[in-house]
Amino acid sequence: MLVDWITARLPLDLLCEEDRETLLGLGDRIRRFNPKTGELCWETTAWDSIRSDSHQINFKPGGDALWIQGSPGRVFGDGDAVFGAGPASALDLSGCVRGMAAMVFDAQGLQSSPSVGQWIVSRVDVTGMLLLDSLPDVRAALSVLKNCEGQRYRVEQQAGDTVYWSKSSRIRKGKAYAKGPHLRYLMKKRDYQGRRYTDDEIEAAGCLLRLELTLGAQWWRERAGKSWWLVSASELKKEWTEYFNRMLGDAKVTEMNLQERIRAVVETDGQAKAAHACWALIKAYGWDKARDMQSKSAWYRNLKALRDAGLSDADLSHGNVVPFRRPLIESRMVDSWADLYRLRAA
Repeated sequence: MLVDWITARLPLDLLCEEDRETLLGLGDRIRRFNPKTGELCWETTAWDSIRSDSHQINFKPGGDALWIQGSPGRVFGDGDAVFGAGPASALDLSGCVRGMAAMVFDAQGLQSSPSVGQWIVSRVDVTGMLLLDSLPDVRAALSVLKNCEGQRYRVEQQAGDTVYWSKSSRIRKGKAYAKGPHLRYLMKKRDYQGRRYTDDEIEAAGCLLRLELTLGAQWWRERAGKSWWLVSASELKKEWTEYFNRMLGDAKVTEMNLQERIRAVVETDGQAKAAHACWALIKAYGWDKARDMQSKSAWYRNLKALRDAGLSDADLSHGNVVPFRRPLIESRMVDSWADLYRLRAA
């Protein structure tokens, strides 16, 4: 897994006066005018990029803060944004922010030395890659995920080999896509200035299903429960696992053993019958109609029993135990090019 994106800001009053003047003199300006009066409504600083060979980070001084954002993978090692390196692949948030900030400060000749804890993080993307047997298998998995909706997320957009969940959420949002075609697309872009991927790497990446979890500003304010630099790699992995595993469920569940599995996770026969009846309603009428046919408390109680029995949100959205779910669940997490080549050769 890797930290694939960070957005952070540093209050300008934490910098020395010389650095503030330097920053406020940088960057293009975007202005909005009233066409009738010619009055300036507002002005903001545009994002700018710092590039060095395959490395890149974006920054924007303006208002009362210096903003930085980008993929930490593009800062460390050879700029590999597929698996990352250093703090990015270690899920080390403090190390990522230090590296990103150092790249901006060095490029602009800034003299201040703010501590990492003075930065305010408002977005972190945690990404994992699952290895399937082939690109057709990756696309088959995406076809399952395109219909996967649940209580906390909705499929909001489907574009080619990409699926988005809760795209406008400021708490959590998800994204799934085929990494191989994405790399091929990047290599064809005229303005692409990142690391160049070889044909062998692109072919190998064709077997990767990339799952990205975005923890947004509201999550960091209200859900993290601690300062961002205290959130550990294991906690980030836990957030990612809980978000995506809920879509996939248990590989062992089948239509044949579902009733037995439900009874094993509830206290009474009545609760088991109610949960199984809820499943029958979902199969017959679909998610939305079945929800409307039950009280709110009964709906969520029955859903909990069904999920505890091993059903996933993909199953609940489809109204049946998804056949392709098993190879998707049993796919292997890949964390490096070496792992990818080794597992493909096995």
